[in-house]
Amino acid sequence: MAYLVLARKYRSRTFAEVIGQEHVARTLTRAIEAGRVAHAYLFTGTRGVGKTTMARILAKALNCQSVEEPTPEPCNDCETCTAIGRGDDIDVVEIDGASNTGVDDVRELRSNAIYRPARSRYKIYYIDEVHMLSTAAFNALLKTLEEPPEHVKFIFSTTEVAKIPATILSRCQRFDFRNIPTDRIAEHLRSICAAESVQVDDDAIFRIARAAAGSMRDGVSLLDQLLSSAEQVTDEAVVRVLGTPADERVLAIVAAVAAGDAPAALGELATVLDSGVTLPSATTAVGEAFRHLLLASTCGPDSRLIELPESQRQQVAELTEQFSVPTLVYALGMLQTLERNVRSSSVGRGLIEAALVRLAAADQFVDPGALLERLEALADGNRPAQLRGGARPARTGQAPGRAQKKKPPLTGAASDEPAQSAPAGVTPQPASRGAAPPTTPTRVQPDESASSGADTVSGDAGIYMPQPAAPKLTTAERNAIANDPAVREVTDLFGGRVVDIRREAPPAEPTEGDTEDTDPD
Repeated sequence: MAYLVLARKYRSRTFAEVIGQEHVARTLTRAIEAGRVAHAYLFTGTRGVGKTTMARILAKALNCQSVEEPTPEPCNDCETCTAIGRGDDIDVVEIDGASNTGVDDVRELRSNAIYRPARSRYKIYYIDEVHMLSTAAFNALLKTLEEPPEHVKFIFSTTEVAKIPATILSRCQRFDFRNIPTDRIAEHLRSICAAESVQVDDDAIFRIARAAAGSMRDGVSLLDQLLSSAEQVTDEAVVRVLGTPADERVLAIVAAVAAGDAPAALGELATVLDSGVTLPSATTAVGEAFRHLLLASTCGPDSRLIELPESQRQQVAELTEQFSVPTLVYALGMLQTLERNVRSSSVGRGLIEAALVRLAAADQFVDPGALLERLEALADGNRPAQLRGGARPARTGQAPGRAQKKKPPLTGAASDEPAQSAPAGVTPQPASRGAAPPTTPTRVQPDESASSGADTVSGDAGIYMPQPAAPKLTTAERNAIANDPAVREVTDLFGGRVVDIRREAPPAEPTEGDTEDTDPD
């Protein structure tokens, strides 16, 4: 007898056996019980999540011969259920949409649909990958799909629902199949190993389930491949077949980055690559490790979002304490960009090594608060002492952040308060974009002892005095600020450039007639 692969041998046969798609199974079960079975269904979702399996279960539920009417619990023993399970029943026609894309194929389907089924209640047409049909084929199917004969049911499945015309979608009941959680896949794989009397390591099962990426068929097929090479499934065998680095090696790279030990990080990377792991796989693994650290730091090390065995959660929790959340966000974003660049670069290894060195170097992570303080000191003309000699300040382990610029107070129509026109004798200075006016009128409370003169004007709103303009920076001062390490750090991180450098105007000197309290205390 020919060997039957595990994906077919352990395929779900009833609605109760469906894994990860309980919402679809529950809806179809209730529809059958209530006698509200629609004439057309559309199953959409990624590969290997159970679309074809669900279609066959629905077909068996409608045509099972052990009962007089459709049942949500087909027997799976009668001739009809057995033939539908094999995919060769005469009244359940399975059509490959990728190879039957033309309008002539749909015309043949329409001409055959008028005939009643040979032995079953319904003639069921199941079209897989229906999005591959041509536009003419879809248009030819519209009328029959909207008003089919009472003995005809349509079931469509697709992985790209966006390519299906809206006219088809509106004539079907749509069910979205979800990706199956990793723990559910691992649980099913353990049951298969128990049924096959195979010894398997828990770490190996979890690694297989994680590699399946939500697809039950991918997980079972990978398990089948491993069982054909050895009687016992070990974690080392899974790593060898998948071509991915061991989690211990990846966490060792992250630990070296956390310690700021760039040579150790590069050494661990070399060990991983020498074992036969490809550059994209190594980059993906390191990025996934930083993702786990971010999840552990944000949601806690016990979060179910962290798809790691229990033996590695403790190590992740310890590494999390050595990183801040901004640092992890920055590292994860950089590694995601690196993963895309590595696939199209001829010097991918150099890119990975440069990224690890950059992450391990402490001076690549700047504390936004300290950086703002240094920039404000530079803007006031007070250069910090540690920057006067050109030395870089010590880093704090924080990832670079985008600082929010301080906006000057608005005046005139853009301000919340109504603008006051200058009294006679004071010429208002025109506002120019990008340049400060030479003088700024300052409002001072009126005082009876204040004498009017060329520089002051009395009015109902008070006394307006022109504020002296800020002295201009010399060329040497402008160059010193533009070449300052802190300023260059900001421009390198955010891709900006220095456009203009100014010194703020000094505050107005209090006059003898001022009535406001100028004491800061």
